[in-house]
Amino acid sequence: MISGGVLYAKDLSKMVDFYVALNGGTVEDADDDFALITSGGTQFVILEIPGHISAQIQISDPPRVRAETPLKPVISVPDMDRAVTAVTEGGGALLPDAAQWRFKGNLVQDIVDPEGNVVQLWQPVGME
Repeated sequence: MISGGVLYAKDLSKMVDFYVALNGGTVEDADDDFALITSGGTQFVILEIPGHISAQIQISDPPRVRAETPLKPVISVPDMDRAVTAVTEGGGALLPDAAQWRFKGNLVQDIVDPEGNVVQLWQPVGME
């Protein structure tokens, strides 16, 4: 079973604040170039992209959706409405044209984080 993930970020501080606000995780450990966020039994590491690489990366406002990756993180949230509010207040957005749907006892919503990564939010709502 997957117990966590790693995300590379141009703006470490902004991305840590964004992901902590989504589900109330705790920054367990951090340094100038990484943060370890824990929530339940899951660990999520955000690593700052090295300066010589990040200088070449431009993040638009709103961020360009980067959906061409084969992975999409899933974050369990206790309240979808609160999570969607945290997304928009934190510089992210709902994925354009993505309505909520139900899947295996979860309410699901695709969102885009402040750097354009597509993430899925899952709120448990009971078995279907």
